[in-house]
Amino acid sequence: MKILLATESYYPNIDGGAIAQYNLVRELKKIGHEPYVLAPGYSFKNYIEEIDGTQVFRTKSMHLPFYMNSRYRFSPFPFFKVGNIIKNLKPDIVHICSPYPIGGSAYIWARKNNIPVISSIHILPENLLSPFLGSIYYKLLEKRFWNYLIYFFNLADWITIPTQSGADIYHAHGLKNKITPISNGIDTSLFNPKNNGEYLRKKFKLPKKNIVMYAGRISPEKSLDVIIKAIPFVMKKMDAHFLFVGSGGDYKTSLENLADKLKVSKYTTFTDFLDWDDYPNIYTIANLFTIPSEAELQSIVTLEAVASGLPVVVVNKGALSELASSGNGLIFESQNSEDMADKIVQILGDDKLKNQMSKNSLKLVKQHALESVAKQYVKAYETAIKVFNKKKGSK
Repeated sequence: MKILLATESYYPNIDGGAIAQYNLVRELKKIGHEPYVLAPGYSFKNYIEEIDGTQVFRTKSMHLPFYMNSRYRFSPFPFFKVGNIIKNLKPDIVHICSPYPIGGSAYIWARKNNIPVISSIHILPENLLSPFLGSIYYKLLEKRFWNYLIYFFNLADWITIPTQSGADIYHAHGLKNKITPISNGIDTSLFNPKNNGEYLRKKFKLPKKNIVMYAGRISPEKSLDVIIKAIPFVMKKMDAHFLFVGSGGDYKTSLENLADKLKVSKYTTFTDFLDWDDYPNIYTIANLFTIPSEAELQSIVTLEAVASGLPVVVVNKGALSELASSGNGLIFESQNSEDMADKIVQILGDDKLKNQMSKNSLKLVKQHALESVAKQYVKAYETAIKVFNKKKGSK
């Protein structure tokens, strides 16, 4: 099957959607399919590159507003270029992974060329609107963006989303289209407890004590201030160190300032994103992974932690609770730093509980093997093609 994935973020970007799509493309190739990728380039010109044997069509792009110092870019006028690519490639199905200019253009041209469309949902309004969180404009923008997301995803012949919780969220906001929950998946050959990150402990001068870790983008929608505010409550009961792995700009500075204000800076370490060769190893020097983000449809970084055998402490909102559902972690209430701290102390203060949760994490991750994920996507593609042909036949 010839598959064109249209996305706004792809490798070497590091975010949940980009990593999930990169892994999916590699697995589709392994099982005999022919995937192609359509994504923004890193300059204002169109070009084609090859990544791991897959052609990636890069459209001319600009820096994404509010992310000027990151790798995030967008293609402002990709319409005609996307049309040429689809017309010449003639894919069996177009897989839209983002509801932005490339995805919208891909949808229009797929319909013009009589090609089935499947959409994957990897976004909530908070992800795009994070620069406006806390502002007077947020609620108005959130409502408008929800309306757009529901409209856009209802256009596809079929939809996938990483979790059932995510499907429930979208249906509650008015989505009528059929959804197949399919995990983002995780490469357990890369993320596993056999990795050794001790050299990273030395590199970042991390103490040999309990390490509580967060990894991912350091941005407002991740609510990382909840972790900083939890540190004083943890330190009253036990000694621990908090590790933040990711890049962040002004928001990262605000977190560091908050740590100074609460007098917990000496218990925190912030790193930038690590090189890919180092990144899987950092999980093995942690004793627990925590994430307070309320805008997750699954969370790749939490999957990485689970695959590395870590207990997890996650917020009771969005889809994160599914990754703490097998006796492998605890759930704390939204924005409640004291509750988060209690859950962290409960796990780290009980070696027997911590070890059992670690084993349970490794059991849970088996449900998210990439080979299974790719096969589920192929079935979803086949379903979308059948739905499309049925619609076409009824006209």
